[in-house]
Amino acid sequence: MSAKKNLGEQSELVHRTADKYAVRSHVAERIGEQHLIPLLQVVDRAEDLDLESLHEPYVVKGAHGCDMTILVREPASADHAAIRASVARWLDTDFYKHGWREAPYRGLPRRVVVERFIGDGTKPPADYKFFMFHGEPGMVVVDQDRFTDHTSTMLHPDWCEYAISGRFAQVALPEKPAAYDEMIDIARKLAADFTFARIDLYDVDGHVYFGEITHNPGGGLVRLQPREFDRALGDLWRLGTPIPERFVRRPVG
Repeated sequence: MSAKKNLGEQSELVHRTADKYAVRSHVAERIGEQHLIPLLQVVDRAEDLDLESLHEPYVVKGAHGCDMTILVREPASADHAAIRASVARWLDTDFYKHGWREAPYRGLPRRVVVERFIGDGTKPPADYKFFMFHGEPGMVVVDQDRFTDHTSTMLHPDWCEYAISGRFAQVALPEKPAAYDEMIDIARKLAADFTFARIDLYDVDGHVYFGEITHNPGGGLVRLQPREFDRALGDLWRLGTPIPERFVRRPVG
């Protein structure tokens, strides 16, 4: 059996939701435009970026892949030539061919979006990543200080720690966001069409913003410890078997 057949064909919706620009219309349809980060520009040529008109903090992102992000905290002193040079490099890159050959990115239009820098405009808000299996959360990862002192804390959906470790440092149990229940509901709606998807959300002063939908987190190559937990996630995906309680650190009392 070929690997392609074994892994299954990628649906049009998988490609659409992997595209960081095209996904916006899908999210608006499912949960409403109020959860979208305000879009300032979208271009397919670096020279079309109108950076001079931007006076509030903003974020530049490649829509056709990963690890293509520039945070601009102080637009007045931004190096526009350097930003355009980075964007030109992104747009010259076929992320599927030059990355890990992740099928969701195959053939995506090469575009760049500019969005408002949500939060306080100095550092990104905490990123809540919901690992959704058949429409239900199996794990929540809280990424903090991603562009400085990155921590990535892995939690059970009941907001208690998993007794596991990954490639990034973890912190003590983060504060549960005020809009957590709403975030779970939104994640369910956005994951309903997939057997697995990671739904990334932000809570900014109680308002939930959509980040992205990821179909192959870490290219499917990130290993967690103990390795038995990886198998437990696979059993949850393939068989619907709940994560064993031995991996969960529940509060005493």
